[in-house]
Amino acid sequence: MVTVTHFFPAHGGGLELVAQKLVSELATRGFSLHWFSSGTDDVPQLSAENVTCTPVATTNLMERLTQLPYPLWSPGVLPRMWKAIGAADVVHVHEHLYACSIIAVTIARMRSRPVVITQHMGALGLGNRVLTLCYEAGARLLGALVFGAATRAVFISANVRRFFSRDRNPSSLLIFNGIDTERFTAAPPAQRQAVRERLGFPADRRVVLFVGRFVRKKGLHIINRLAQRFPEVLWVLVGSGPENPSQWGLDNVKLPGRVEHDSLPQYYQAADLLLLPSSGEGFPLVVQEALCCGLGVLSTDEVATACPEAESLIRAQPTPRVESDVDGWEDALRRVLADDAYLDARAARSERARQLWSWAQCASLYAQLFRTVARKGFA
Repeated sequence: MVTVTHFFPAHGGGLELVAQKLVSELATRGFSLHWFSSGTDDVPQLSAENVTCTPVATTNLMERLTQLPYPLWSPGVLPRMWKAIGAADVVHVHEHLYACSIIAVTIARMRSRPVVITQHMGALGLGNRVLTLCYEAGARLLGALVFGAATRAVFISANVRRFFSRDRNPSSLLIFNGIDTERFTAAPPAQRQAVRERLGFPADRRVVLFVGRFVRKKGLHIINRLAQRFPEVLWVLVGSGPENPSQWGLDNVKLPGRVEHDSLPQYYQAADLLLLPSSGEGFPLVVQEALCCGLGVLSTDEVATACPEAESLIRAQPTPRVESDVDGWEDALRRVLADDAYLDARAARSERARQLWSWAQCASLYAQLFRTVARKGFA
């Protein structure tokens, strides 16, 4: 089968990590995979012999100018994609909005190959009502075309499926991303204290954690304002990107930089709260990971409703649309930091979250789906 993503995991996004894990899981289940993605970052080192990764010559000017990750591939890849898709039993595309995704779906249609598209993102707040409405109208219109051309559409959250009005569509499925529930788990109190000491987190201060790309979409401007209003809190921002929190000049902000994914559990285990005031999310991988580690989460209402079974585990605030929304986030953060019962319920929260998501379950659902559409062929 052929897999298409806009970036490889080294670019720093949760979508790409999900794609890599799914490729690895499917390879162990006997699938042969050819993964096409932008050649802007290091190619993942996968041990499976039945996985081929092709980095594509790419122009990434759009992201450098606007923070919008929209790579444009060289036309030179088209002959190789044409051949690979023609030889595949099924094509798996992540996200409908990218040019590489549209190209892959188009070639698959031309070559009469079944396509499964996984949609991770729905609504997106752009800080301007007109631009936001234009984006949403365009995304929905393109979605109607691309999902209509696909054999099946998979949505990683209920809110994304609602955004595209695919709730009752028989060719649409809901499959939540998997989590390594052995690695992402709550730490006993003594172990948690040792991790805090190792990371340099003071025992007498609340620690609020952010994990993700340093871009405005993730709410970095809100975190900046909140860090100023809560000087008693230690703010730990894990990630990288065009925004530069080191320029904020705040002594209560700690920047570990990019952290290897295998090392992330210790940050979730040591912190007191994950804060994610972002827009345009489906169900972020970092939220699932944090909950599996028992960490409390304050995020948006769209994230909280993404997985109805997990809604009670998350504290929610309306998705930020304008600059003044920071006042509501200040009130919400103050309430959560004072709620000892919620913050301390780490073991129960971890147990519930780890029951909901596992990679074994996620990969099995995808494997069954791919085998089904491959048997039925192009439709």
